[in-house]
Amino acid sequence: MLDIRWLEDLIVIAETRNITRAAELRNVTQSGLSRRIQSLEHWVGAPLIDRRRTPLDLTDAGHKLLAVAHEALGGLHGVRRAIREDQNERLRSIRFAAPHILSVTFFPRWISAVQARLGSTRLSVTSDNLPGCISLLEEGAVDFVVCLVDSDGAIFRRAGRPIEGRTSISIGKERLIPLSAPASDGSPLHRLDRGPRSSTSYLSYSPECSLGWAVEGLIARRPDLMQLHSLYDNSLADGLRTMALAGLGVAWLPLTTTHNDIIRGKLVRTGDPSAAIDLDIRLYRPAHRLAKKAEELWTRLTTDGLGALFSNGALPSDTTAAIYTEDAV
Repeated sequence: MLDIRWLEDLIVIAETRNITRAAELRNVTQSGLSRRIQSLEHWVGAPLIDRRRTPLDLTDAGHKLLAVAHEALGGLHGVRRAIREDQNERLRSIRFAAPHILSVTFFPRWISAVQARLGSTRLSVTSDNLPGCISLLEEGAVDFVVCLVDSDGAIFRRAGRPIEGRTSISIGKERLIPLSAPASDGSPLHRLDRGPRSSTSYLSYSPECSLGWAVEGLIARRPDLMQLHSLYDNSLADGLRTMALAGLGVAWLPLTTTHNDIIRGKLVRTGDPSAAIDLDIRLYRPAHRLAKKAEELWTRLTTDGLGALFSNGALPSDTTAAIYTEDAV
């Protein structure tokens, strides 16, 4: 079996052309170096050093192998450096996977708070649907999954992946509100409270969107609502918000993205308060130990709570304040 030290020995001998000096540079005895070169010659099947010449020189076979040795060792050392740099970067980084809505509403302030408390930390967020996020966690491609969870469990049932039993903590709140553009008198253009014999236009989430799973669960539990006819769907809440602002139907939208629209009267609540869906923002982790920075974040959150990151007590994106304001309205 080839030992890469033998190739390094050959390179030093070619550079020094002196076995004694080469042995000093390789930190080995002269006899030990000679034995290693003999082992390399045995592996090649030909003499590599012309020992009759002073100073030493390589044979034709030695020069051929020397060129390959430079290339091979250069490539190996380059790969080793890259791997070590990747490992060092991995130790300093924290990787999240989350549905797109949280990348927009939750992470901007939350990431700033994490970096402020944990120092030099590289944070990355991969946006995907919930099953995709869970797959990334199972594959070890991310450290944490951040997702929205409804109290009825509709999201877990539809996810179809084993995440419910994983270790998790709550790191925020969200609320889905049924919203419509206002009519001329300020009432909802699309109502939900006229009974099941009436119908209205419904702006729904695409089948792969976990927010839609929570909404579908609510609709299934509420036979008293008007019949909802979906003529448009979108995987992004922002897309549904645009359609709702245009007066095209009622949509269950996150309070964090529509709070200002509600305050300004561009969107109004439709249906009774029980038609809202409260969601918990949860951080899930795998069972195995994570890299240093990821474990440090988990320890801070589980030991000191969110206050360890948000000294002013405000949750990311001011979600809690928005919910309390909406409750008052």
